[in-house]
Amino acid sequence: MSAGQEAGEAPGSTDGPVADPGALYARYHGTLKTYAEGKLPFRLRSEAGTALSIVFERLVNYRKEGRMPRPSNWEAYLHVAVGNACKTLALARQHEEVDDGDPRIHRDVPHDPTGDSVLQQDEYLEQAERADRAKTALDALDERSRAIVIAKHAHHRTNKEIGEELNLTGQRVSQLHKEALKRLKEEVNRPRDRQP
Repeated sequence: MSAGQEAGEAPGSTDGPVADPGALYARYHGTLKTYAEGKLPFRLRSEAGTALSIVFERLVNYRKEGRMPRPSNWEAYLHVAVGNACKTLALARQHEEVDDGDPRIHRDVPHDPTGDSVLQQDEYLEQAERADRAKTALDALDERSRAIVIAKHAHHRTNKEIGEELNLTGQRVSQLHKEALKRLKEEVNRPRDRQP
């Protein structure tokens, strides 16, 4: 397993030239920062720069050690790495150490500035459940619809580009995309079943 994989980053191939972390930062900084802000909880959006720093500091160290990853798609690799850094930051900030007066006793307490920890946990569980439903709903789509949704949202491709690949018109891709999104939204927003 490579160092990048051990650190929870996307696996990279050994093909391709060794990249310069500074050049990668200059090229992808804007899109990665926007991506990080979207991945972090609202109260932590100011930490987007920290997430990028974690990733690029790691890359600088890998380059110094001669272990620089060589993925075939740097943009995808960096998005995965920044997403993982955001998850790590969110988990690290979720708990803070509380000193209750006894220097021998420390415990982790969920950080919640409003004091509504039960509500926060319920919201977290609801978000996790909706994410699971979204994945299940995406997996339930037919192969063509799933490919269209992924191409549009994960790869930011146009209807025309997708249509050329799938031998469809751009207009038909748009129709299929709207239908797929409608099915996904219905599944994700479906009220959860409550047991008595």
